[in-house]
Amino acid sequence: MNSITQYMLAGLLVAAGVQYQAESKGTRSARQPFPEKGFWVAETGPDKKSTVVRYYANSTHLVSETTEPEVLDVRKLSVRKRLNEKLRKELEKDTTGQSAIKLYEMN
Repeated sequence: MNSITQYMLAGLLVAAGVQYQAESKGTRSARQPFPEKGFWVAETGPDKKSTVVRYYANSTHLVSETTEPEVLDVRKLSVRKRLNEKLRKELEKDTTGQSAIKLYEMN
């Protein structure tokens, strides 16, 4: 009887842990700021002293491309926030209307 109780308690704890993980994935973490629309891609330039950043709309339409004079470390939260803010501004300037196209609507 004691082992049955232990198994039931272990099962209850596992179920509670799975439910907690599912609930926590619904919110965005401050450590991983994802842009609301579009995305950016950063790659080190050929000279190894600069970074090329390309800003895309959700439809993989290239909105703009910039070259930063220094190498950006995208692992840093401040860098990701700055790139997300620049992406938001670039999407506001985008007048082509292609940023509204969704991938599942394309043929």
